[in-house]
Amino acid sequence: MIAAKTPTRRHWELFKAYKARISRQMEPEEFLEYWVVTYDELAELCGRSKSTVAHWFSQGEHRREPSEADKRRLAEVHALWSQFENEPSHLREIWERKRKRKRD
Repeated sequence: MIAAKTPTRRHWELFKAYKARISRQMEPEEFLEYWVVTYDELAELCGRSKSTVAHWFSQGEHRREPSEADKRRLAEVHALWSQFENEPSHLREIWERKRKRKRD
């Protein structure tokens, strides 16, 4: 079992920076300006059905607005994926080696 750690001031600063970045909401259309995903994938990211996601993009009386939780989730995924894109490759390699060792 891993010993529990007490978060440092730096941990809390990182959390505050993350929270500030994702505290806003992101419309599905805005998310699609950054990421090429299908309605199926968008549904998986938000935990919704493909039909619900399709209604977000429909016009007229069948249009549904995504919930605040859906918009926050899209902002979170965008922040996470953007962070991954900006992560130095050598850190990703270290992470992959650690994950591989745990599986072996």
